[in-house]
Amino acid sequence: MADEKPDAPEEKKASKLAFLENKTVLLGVIVVVQALLAVGLTQFVILPRMGVQSAALVEEPVAEEEELSPEAGTIVDLEEIIVTLDSDPRKPRHLLIKVALEIRDPAVAERTLGRIPQMRDVVIMALADKTVEDMSSHDGKRTLRDEIGRDIGALLPEGSLMNVYFSDLVVQ
Repeated sequence: MADEKPDAPEEKKASKLAFLENKTVLLGVIVVVQALLAVGLTQFVILPRMGVQSAALVEEPVAEEEELSPEAGTIVDLEEIIVTLDSDPRKPRHLLIKVALEIRDPAVAERTLGRIPQMRDVVIMALADKTVEDMSSHDGKRTLRDEIGRDIGALLPEGSLMNVYFSDLVVQ
């Protein structure tokens, strides 16, 4: 029994440090310490030397982005348009497209609502000579967007049309 008591404190010391012998726990502790060290160095050494505050780093770019981005215009939806693409007459191919226009001035957008049929006609005429290959490629879609923007822009007061958007484009 006398031998058991002196060994008991050594066993307690060994059991207290036993968790450090587990490699997974030790690796986890090292990773956490490194992460805390990296955050601390960044916040208290690197950013102050750059003259940047951490809060300012997050907030300033958002404020600058808002100042630089143009004001959003009013969206005028031209609804779905279905046309037959230029293809083999024995196997006709169809295109379903939904076009929306972004117009700078809300008053012009309001007047545009009365001219929807005219603008839909412009889109249909732009699509009349398009092929499946034109509508399958990214460049073909971009060219179509530019063409529609140019043709519809001619119907509106100068500088009113900001963007042309395709919300649906399905070739069948």
